[in-house]
Amino acid sequence: MSIAGVKKDQMTARERGKAFMEGKPIDRIPCNLFMGDYAAKLIGAKVSDLHLSVEKNVAAQIAAHKIYETEGAGAAVGLGGIAEAIGSKLGFPEQGAPYVRDFAVKEYADLDNLSVPHPVKGGRFSHVLQITERLLEELGDEVPISIGVPGPFTTAGNLRGTQNFMRDLYKNPELAHRLLRLAADSTISFVKEAAKLDVSISIADPTASGSVISENQFKDFAFPYLKELVEAIIKAGKSKPTLHICGNTKKIWGYMADTGAGMLSLDNQVDLGEAKQAVGDRVVLMGNVRPTDTMYLGTPADVEANARECLQKAYDNPRGYILALGCGLPIRTPPENVHALTNAARKYGQYPLNPENFI
Repeated sequence: MSIAGVKKDQMTARERGKAFMEGKPIDRIPCNLFMGDYAAKLIGAKVSDLHLSVEKNVAAQIAAHKIYETEGAGAAVGLGGIAEAIGSKLGFPEQGAPYVRDFAVKEYADLDNLSVPHPVKGGRFSHVLQITERLLEELGDEVPISIGVPGPFTTAGNLRGTQNFMRDLYKNPELAHRLLRLAADSTISFVKEAAKLDVSISIADPTASGSVISENQFKDFAFPYLKELVEAIIKAGKSKPTLHICGNTKKIWGYMADTGAGMLSLDNQVDLGEAKQAVGDRVVLMGNVRPTDTMYLGTPADVEANARECLQKAYDNPRGYILALGCGLPIRTPPENVHALTNAARKYGQYPLNPENFI
């Protein structure tokens, strides 16, 4: 889409992403919309269709790319997807995210009956791999394709029930570690299969948030398994993954970087400038336009102002910066606001970046 007064992109999203990750010159700053379930409305589908139908998921992402010129596409196992493959049961609301309706580990003894699932036949793994293969065929020449997996801490909560798992951290840490071991092994098994495709792999571990657990709990229960997962992704021949953890992660930025992740996707609850000072010499930063206050409830002018604020704080991050939302795009976000964010990346993100444009 050509915008008056805005220079047309000179690179495809795939070219831009590859050059960015290799530290080579790019035409403008990359922009990630975190489209997710929002794409369902673009083809008149239900959100549940994206999680249950390969054809509708692919069609929705193709539509999103045509309408908004998205700079990436991909499939996600989903936050409950590894737990589902192990034995938890999911529910799929027509217009909402999947949720765990029946946890696999109600009693401690239940864990003895569970094992690492088959990396293709387990749960909806084949569904995710089929979507990815189709997207590589349809969009792979234009945009980078990725597969998202949940972090082990989040999966452990989806095996046991998050509240029960949190109690286990105090009352039965041995069980907590057994859950985490199974979660990590199961995720790594799937990752090895997914890595056979021409994709990058990202990790989301929302319940490992500093808004939910303490720094020490993150260090003891979340960090070792996240680090192991990151190392497995790299060993499988993939680039260093993106790591997203929701909420206030300020106290654990150092640990997040220590996992070996190449990029930290940051929630809007934290300050990009502070993150740049803390770990910007070690990782790429991505974020953190406000999904609700700006994208859903704001105006195009608000979106542009928020994008400029993010750019002002992080454009000179030593390892690089990607303009993006702090979390997923709300389903009822006005289309003009989505366009406003991509327009802002073009308007203010042309290289060489001019910091005077952000003030």
